[in-house]
Amino acid sequence: MTDKLPEVPPAYQPPATVPLAPWEPPLVETGPPQTKRGLATLVITLGLLLCLGAVVLAIRLWPQSKNETSPAAVTTTAPAPEATTPEVAVTGLPELQALPATAEQDLKDATDGTSTSIRFTNTTSETVSVSWLNYDHNRTWYADLAPGQSYDQQTYTGHVWVITRTGGTALALYVATTDPAEAIIKQ
Repeated sequence: MTDKLPEVPPAYQPPATVPLAPWEPPLVETGPPQTKRGLATLVITLGLLLCLGAVVLAIRLWPQSKNETSPAAVTTTAPAPEATTPEVAVTGLPELQALPATAEQDLKDATDGTSTSIRFTNTTSETVSVSWLNYDHNRTWYADLAPGQSYDQQTYTGHVWVITRTGGTALALYVATTDPAEAIIKQ
């Protein structure tokens, strides 16, 4: 009998091209480096788009000519107050010209964004309410003033303020001017 020994597989032999450390490049050459035209094209395209966006932004932000008028400046349809020297109230602020209550339907808010203030002084014998005529032409309540009471309100040039009696009936309207002023509420 001839006994044959089973065949034993050869022992594991690691490949000869394994680097000594994982951060080292492989020992076998992989060929010439490939050019990255796709990446260069993408970078150039994105750079051009960025420059185009900067040009559009610069054009949008460039100040307009002084001769042009903005649409907000032409929306007021109420009659302009007479050009008279404003009376100076006891506070040292010029007095705002009161507009009739009937002008509420025609006046539109036409602010230019300049911050200003109005001091409302109630000289009537009844409590009145101070409301802002907002961009939707609705009254937005701000304060109630008892007889003899004053109230300082930060606002913007062109904002329209409505003074009403307790029942909501309009008594007078005031339009904010560039300089701080006083609105003296009278009967």
